[in-house]
Formats: sequence, C-alpha cells, structure tokens
Amino acid sequence: MSSSLNFSAVIFDLDGTLLYTLEEIAAATNAALARVGYPEHSVDAYRQFVGSGAKKLAWRVLPKEKQCQEECEALYAVLGEEYARSLNTIARPYDGVQDVLITFAAAGKQLAVLSNKPDELTKAAVKKFFPTVDFVVVQGGLPDVPLKPAGDSAIGIAAKMKLEPEQIIFVGDSDVDMQTAQNAGMVPVGASWGFRGGEELTAAGAKVVLEAPVDLESLL
Repeated sequence: MSSSLNFSAVIFDLDGTLLYTLEEIAAATNAALARVGYPEHSVDAYRQFVGSGAKKLAWRVLPKEKQCQEECEALYAVLGEEYARSLNTIARPYDGVQDVLITFAAAGKQLAVLSNKPDELTKAAVKKFFPTVDFVVVQGGLPDVPLKPAGDSAIGIAAKMKLEPEQIIFVGDSDVDMQTAQNAGMVPVGASWGFRGGEELTAAGAKVVLEAPVDLESLL
C-alpha cells in the first residue's frame, strides 16, 4: 500500500525503522538479566519488549513476580552498562535506508530522528551509521521530556524545522510511533519491515504502510 503524500519533512524512528537492532538489544538486555540472576529471553520476544524506552524495557523483561520499582531500577542500571558495551556492534541499517535518506535530502526534505532509546545512544548510533546525512535534529529519550507516544518532542522538532506538524510525515515500526504522529498532528507512515509488522501499524492508524525502506521513495 503506498501513495504520494504532500510533505516537507520526515521524522524517523530509529530502532526497527532505520536500524535493525533487535539482536543487539536482546544481547545487551540478556547480559544484564544474567548478571542479576534472572532468565533470559529469545531474540524474537524482544519485538514486543522494545519501543517505549529503556526503563520500560527493563520492567517488561523482569519475571512477573519481580516487576516492582526497586528491581526495575537495579536492572536498569546494569542494562545501561551492557548497552554501552554492545552499542553498534551488531546493529546495521536496513537495506535501502541510506539511499532513501539521500533521495529525500536531494528532494529538499528536512530529516530528523526521534527515538525512545536514551539520547546519547541514539546520537552515537546515528553518527556511526549515517555520518553524512544532514539531520536537522537527532533526539533520543531525555530524563525530563515525555517519551513517545507523547507528541511534545515531535512538535518541538517541527518548530525547529519552521514547519507546521501537518507538513511532516512520521515513519516508524510500532503503534507507539503511529500514536506519536497522531498526537503531534503529523502523518503516520508505518514501516512494516521493522519489529512489529503491518497489522499493528494499520490498527494504530497508519495512513500508509510500506513493506521495505525503498518504498518510501513512492511517497515523493
């Protein structure tokens, strides 16, 4: 499903949209779980654990009977160390992403990244994998800013781009991203190549659902 849209800018989610990071997140989180003596999870299970920030990830991977604030904080601290150790060692851009970013930039579209991954890790990943792409804003999760699906950060990016939200498409692979787009007044575009698949994206209100990064060019 695709159609041309009238837009001046694109905000991308990072994990599951620009970068395949599922195995890396699973490796870091499983290492953290092992350190605190809890069972590990399959890589596939992380498709449902991710998307709402590292704090929420730490909560979701804990055994049900251990899901409390104290245990979550303890795991979160260890998770930060393991994340830093494995960051950008397994991750890779999805096939075609680099070309799409070049095409959009050449077409005069402003570009940004908005992730719930911690801010410094988001910036490090974008710098490593997309060093030549001129993103107006690269923003991850910040302590005092509401995470997606709150629309605050996306609206802030629109202001920096000097655009109205409706001039911007928001591309992501989860219901959280589609909700963010709607909360910010932007056009939600689903990346079904990511962690969650097209059914969730359609149900969450995606205006367009695409099967591969190269399909983004059909929106021009």
